[in-house]
Amino acid sequence: MTTESIPTPAAVTPPRAYERARWESAILSSDLHRNSRIIAFVLAHHADADGHLPAGGIQHASRLAHLGRITPRQARLSLTQLGARGFITRPDIATWEPQDEVVRPITLSMAASSARRQTESHTGGSDEQR
Repeated sequence: MTTESIPTPAAVTPPRAYERARWESAILSSDLHRNSRIIAFVLAHHADADGHLPAGGIQHASRLAHLGRITPRQARLSLTQLGARGFITRPDIATWEPQDEVVRPITLSMAASSARRQTESHTGGSDEQR
């Protein structure tokens, strides 16, 4: 019987810390709609060094719409798209307690597919051939 510990997947690959330059590069290399890119850069500009925007911050759709020169509906759709692609995380709306009083916090995160796409070298083939 050995006493060696077996590394788990989490121990092998620790979560990467937020790096604004890498995050913005992933946004630029993605196929996000231009409105989502605008909102992404507004969020990055206002996020702290760890990629956090606290509850009640500028991430209200009407404020983001004003800053990004788009409509509030486009801002909401952009936040939804960024969340679906893994570029931002927010607490679930159903479990967020001060639902009408304070806008949910946002954390900028690296989408797993974007992080992987940046580190792969291009082989000249399409993504389906890799």
